[in-house]
Amino acid sequence: MNEALKSFLDTFHIEYEMDVALSQKTWIKTGGTCGCWITPHDVTQLTELCRWLYKEKLEFEVVGQTSNMFFHSTCSPTVVVCTTRVNDYSQEGDIVTCGCGTNVMRLSKDLMEQGYAGVCGLTSLPGTVASAVVGNAGCFKCSITALLQSLDCLLPDGTIKTYNCKDLLLSQRSSAFKRGELEGVILRVRLHLEKAADMEEEKCKAARSTQWRKLNQEGPAKNLGSTFAVLKMRKNLRNITAFCIAYMGNKLRIGSYRRLLKKGLLRLYGYHRIDAYVSDKNVNTFVWRDEQAERMFPIYKEMMNKIYNHATLEIEEKI
Repeated sequence: MNEALKSFLDTFHIEYEMDVALSQKTWIKTGGTCGCWITPHDVTQLTELCRWLYKEKLEFEVVGQTSNMFFHSTCSPTVVVCTTRVNDYSQEGDIVTCGCGTNVMRLSKDLMEQGYAGVCGLTSLPGTVASAVVGNAGCFKCSITALLQSLDCLLPDGTIKTYNCKDLLLSQRSSAFKRGELEGVILRVRLHLEKAADMEEEKCKAARSTQWRKLNQEGPAKNLGSTFAVLKMRKNLRNITAFCIAYMGNKLRIGSYRRLLKKGLLRLYGYHRIDAYVSDKNVNTFVWRDEQAERMFPIYKEMMNKIYNHATLEIEEKI
């Protein structure tokens, strides 16, 4: 471990661990060994830490809950900064200021209970507010970026810049941060809130969205949600055949439409060997079921690029 870094962390009382197996830290229990896993407890510690790392030109990764990140076993970063403890938030009028590591689910549930609109679809969305901004994540017509007023970002030169929503150049499941057009560490996120017209209806929407996710998506363990973004299926005979088989099988009560579609696609494209690693509920969800999953993931990506046009990864892959 870099002795200067150790001295800095000790001086500022910032929590850290050395030589950490990423499989003990990451969402899907994968990855190599991290030289130093650092956990600042507030925005001040995060700011001073990252400013020092930038100044010393030390490479580092910033992560939240890692619920959208796949670390390969070959990935052994020198320094990882985890923001999950930077999770305080405060409210002044209709503005909520959140630490970058604030949990989206917890925040959304709290705001909904207070009678605010625009969060009912986020009450079962994993991840932090910063990661939700970077990935422009959302579901059920709700998103953090739709509420975004501004954010504070620590730039590589050590200054702090405030961006508004327009600065992020948002696109479907993406932003200027995700595309690498903007650099830096998001420190705080400010959300502009409005009271819901019908609180009971908001609660009903939240309940329906949670139920839908249970029926149509895998649980949170061993997967990273949707693997690809902006999928458009190719118009070819194999895809049409798979759709017809799934439709007829569902009508005849042979099985669920989604499971039959998955089975048909895997057979028709010759990828039935990865059946156990593709969700029965959504072919766009890969399941890290066991130690063989890392070897199966490139095969899964190959298959998805044959089924879909320009399949673009939504998850972040660290090799």
